[in-house]
Amino acid sequence: MALTTRLPSSKVEPFYGFVETTGDALRLIQAARQGVIPRITRRLNDLERRAMIRSGSIFIFSDDESGIKRWTEGLSWSASRIVGNFLVYREVNERGQGRSAHEGRKPPKRRSNSSELSVEELAEQKLSKTLVGCLNDNHGRFKSKGLIKKTITVCVEGSDHHLIAYYSQEDVRLGKLLPLSSRGDIMSLEIPPELLETTKFRVPPITEPGLDGRPRYM
Repeated sequence: MALTTRLPSSKVEPFYGFVETTGDALRLIQAARQGVIPRITRRLNDLERRAMIRSGSIFIFSDDESGIKRWTEGLSWSASRIVGNFLVYREVNERGQGRSAHEGRKPPKRRSNSSELSVEELAEQKLSKTLVGCLNDNHGRFKSKGLIKKTITVCVEGSDHHLIAYYSQEDVRLGKLLPLSSRGDIMSLEIPPELLETTKFRVPPITEPGLDGRPRYM
């Protein structure tokens, strides 16, 4: 009789879409806290990781509720780079793989300054910086069509809340991942002041005082 692998009884699932801004991340964290979207309450098993870690997956969890102290998914990543309030990583080839195909390939010519770039090239340059930061020149180290991981952590009421998002450059460029603006129920959520404390961010969100004097995200 064939054996079947059973998932744990406490079902976990990611949210799917694309996180572009700090405001997107804060709204998703608040939506998860309120139960509007799924949140992760325990560590994923191997079967779940293989099924769920893909372009468009977004995982949100708190240390206290999930018991997760270190998020792992079994993939190999570059060192992190700071992009605004996020840390961004690129999937890399396992050691000894991928480099030979790039040996001897000349790097693309770079124009001396931005004034020589067309409008389309400037837009592409800006998008690339948003997606991967300065993780561009791979020398065969980055996995072809590999994933990008984007993370942010916010401390709320003494507990760290984490957002881990995965995407591919191709999916974002082709518009395959829905932006958060497509979810009116999430966009209408008010971001509470405890998520907006400027001391939590390298680039503080732009806020304005509400009628009650508390900060409101703009």
